[in-house]
Amino acid sequence: MAVSGRARPLYQRIADKLRAQITDGTLGPGNRLPTEAEIASDWDTTRSTAVQGLKVLVNEGLIISDRPRGYFVRSRRPMVYRPQSEFRKRALSPEMDQFLTQMSEEGREASQHIEVKVEAPSRHVRDRLKLREGELVVVRQRVRFIDGTPYNTNDSYYPLSLVQNSEIMNPDDIARGANVVLAELGHGQVRALDELHVRMPTPEEADRLQLGPGTPVAVHLCTGFTADGRPVRTVINILPGDRHVITYERSRPRLEDTLAIRPAVSADLPTVVDLWEHAASWLNDQGIDQWQYPPRQERIEANIESGECWIIEADGAPVATITVDEHADPDFWSASEANDPALYVHRMVVRRDAAGMDLGSAMLDWAGSEALRQGKQLLRLDAWRSNEGLQRYYLDRGFAHVRTVDAAGRSSGALFQRAADYSHGTGPTLPTTLPDSTH
Repeated sequence: MAVSGRARPLYQRIADKLRAQITDGTLGPGNRLPTEAEIASDWDTTRSTAVQGLKVLVNEGLIISDRPRGYFVRSRRPMVYRPQSEFRKRALSPEMDQFLTQMSEEGREASQHIEVKVEAPSRHVRDRLKLREGELVVVRQRVRFIDGTPYNTNDSYYPLSLVQNSEIMNPDDIARGANVVLAELGHGQVRALDELHVRMPTPEEADRLQLGPGTPVAVHLCTGFTADGRPVRTVINILPGDRHVITYERSRPRLEDTLAIRPAVSADLPTVVDLWEHAASWLNDQGIDQWQYPPRQERIEANIESGECWIIEADGAPVATITVDEHADPDFWSASEANDPALYVHRMVVRRDAAGMDLGSAMLDWAGSEALRQGKQLLRLDAWRSNEGLQRYYLDRGFAHVRTVDAAGRSSGALFQRAADYSHGTGPTLPTTLPDSTH
């Protein structure tokens, strides 16, 4: 049997109904709420209970009390806050320009108040800047105003030893921005670590931002690092929850822009096997009998050991493999053909989720370049005899069909070749990366 909970106190039910009317737009920004007396009459209760219900909404930041006029729905015009815009290039104009421009476009008036202090850092700042005990910081404290209301604080901390006697010490706008000044001092930032916390404000923060009761804040803490990994700047932004919308823009890099090819190492054996089995499973789903047997791991290991097996990575993740060697399979190629200056392609596999950008063409073009690098004139391969679609694929990419050999116990044998200097030119670029030991 279900057990019902206790009925909510009347003052909370009053708040619930008014909150719902604010949420659904029945009571819009700036609208006056019923008076305490009207609420008490409607709910057949006391005026003090009505006041309790209204105070719940005041504490939630939904309404304001403007005595003796009454209670009004709070007007909210949040600022869109974009942390990722900090490192974007901008004109050599005052450092508030981006903020001012955004507000001006929205028909709002923006300003700021700046103070500069030298002080002992808090533990949080000291830890993030990796300062020694007793080391001082310079802090540029800013309060930003919109339409006369303080909207957020922006306090930037720098090691005093880095910025002493620079423009960062002056409590004024910096025409080209404090980040540019820091770079001119030899401490340009190339990356930043962002941390976001949500909590209630401290009394000091509530005072600086003139916050009403019950207003939470988001804390955006950003630490900037130089190319050698040194932290040189920590910023603490306090963003009242009723005045901001925090917006992050994220874009996924094009897969083809992150590609690289490298020689496989012994630890890549499971990866090559997985790619083979992935391709074999897909072929089986298509009703194609190619590669429907366990991969010959000893051959793969030998190719890796000889530097003939290669891995293609996209954003650091393996998406394809190809093997190129000088081995002319005697089941297919004649003794005289084996003496030709040729490089042979084996075990070319592309993961299905990397399909659609003609990576296969890029791998074949790369193999041709590798053949030329090794002084070869031809690029050759043997294809599965029953996979007519694959054979058409090679024909479309400049290969000539030499002949088809029906070797006993072998399902491959459709032989193709093309000039090593041929390039189909339709796939992405495959830059080669080599282990440090080979440089």
